[in-house]
Parts: sequence; structure tokens; C-alpha cells
Amino acid sequence: MRRAIARWVLGAAALLGALGHPDAAPAVEYKLLVASTFEQSFTSFLKAGDLQQGKASPGLARLEADLDAGRLDAGAMLFDRRVQPVRESIGRAYGGARVVPRLRPGGEPGGPFWDEVTWEGTPGEHSVWLVAPLLRQIQELYNLALSGSGPLRYFQPYTVPMNNGRMTGLLVPLNYLWFHEERGNVWNKYLAKNLDLEQGIGVVTGVNTNAQFPDQAYLIVKHAEAPTTYKAVLVWRPRGLDREAPSKTPIPK
Repeated sequence: MRRAIARWVLGAAALLGALGHPDAAPAVEYKLLVASTFEQSFTSFLKAGDLQQGKASPGLARLEADLDAGRLDAGAMLFDRRVQPVRESIGRAYGGARVVPRLRPGGEPGGPFWDEVTWEGTPGEHSVWLVAPLLRQIQELYNLALSGSGPLRYFQPYTVPMNNGRMTGLLVPLNYLWFHEERGNVWNKYLAKNLDLEQGIGVVTGVNTNAQFPDQAYLIVKHAEAPTTYKAVLVWRPRGLDREAPSKTPIPK
């Protein structure tokens, strides 16, 4: 009798445990579209009043439509800096979930200029993506246009303000990021409290302390409850170098 009661109690506990821990929610499909362009190409779409933090504008809507349709001149784009997944260990350092992406590069004739990444993930988690330029000539990531939970909006990346406010675009020394990537704590140490993901997407610019080498962009995507397409336009320009070596070409007399 006691054994029968014990078996009943264990069975009831198992049933209650199953009811209290339902199966995990099904995965949701997400898409990230990324394009890199020159500063002059980007600002040609905007008016002076459009350069306000977090502002959507008709100019950005036109830029988005032209990137969708592949209507921009290819010379306006920087195709050496493609979006890519990070290594699993780096993803963990940024607090990111492990995902299996499908990538399609942009710029094919007649197609969109966006690099496209598609993956399945869990709502509430976030994933981490990297843009690391191959060419050295255009070094500085200067402006951003981002969309996730709304239209494409303008952002200027900044260092963290003195009042510790959150920013959608952060400037962080690249060697600092690399240091904490190796220790696996860059998210908990710095980014979780300073990066604003209200738009569903934020960008951490790893500022290269060697001015002749380009910055790197870490795109942090917060997984929404429903399938979502996130977009990021990264705007680049040559870095101002005040200690560049003089040319050996003789000055004409």
C-alpha cells in the first residue's frame, strides 16, 4: 500500500512538473539586412534637419527603397565589408544566443544591395553579427541608420555620456572589446548597461586605436516575439590623420 501511494505521489509530482515547464516556444525566423556606404552617398539623401538622433525621414525612406531595388550606383557602396556571424565563443562573450545563419551577399546585378542574413531564434534572446572591413582606406564608421521595430532612423554613435545614459550606437575602443572578448565578459562588463536595444537593434563600433586601420561593427539584434526584418546602413568615411607621413613626391616648383 505504501509503495502504491509513493508511486502515485511521484507520478503526480512528475505531472505537475511537466505542466509547470511546458515545451520551449517554437523558434521564430528573423532577417538582418546590412549595407555599407560612403558618407557622401548617405548624406545626399538627407536634409540638415534630418541629422537628428533617432529621427526617421523621407530621405532615409528613399535610401531604403533604393537599396531594396538595387538602384544606387555601385560606386556608392562598400562591398568589402560584409556582415558575418561571430565565433560561438565571441557570441557568448556578448551574451548572444547560438544561431545557424543563412547568408546571401548583396550587390548582384538586378538585386538588392543589402547583405542578407536569415536565422531562427528564441524571442527575448539576442544575436551578434560582425562587419569587419577588408580594405584599409575607409576607416571610420561615422553614421548609422537602423530599423527593427519601426522605420529606418538616423543615429550618430557616441561614447557613453557622463550620466550613464544608454545609446543605440556606441563607440568603444576595439582593443577594449578584444580584451574582454577573450575573458568572455564584454556583455556583462560594459554593454548590457550601456547599449540601448529599444529599436530592436544596436551597433557597437569597435574604434581601432591604430588610426590607419578600420573600425569594426558589432550588430546586436534583440529577438522580437514575431518574425522581424532588421536593417542597418553603416556609413563610413576616411579617418582624419593629423600625423600622416609626408609624401616622397617632390613638390613642383
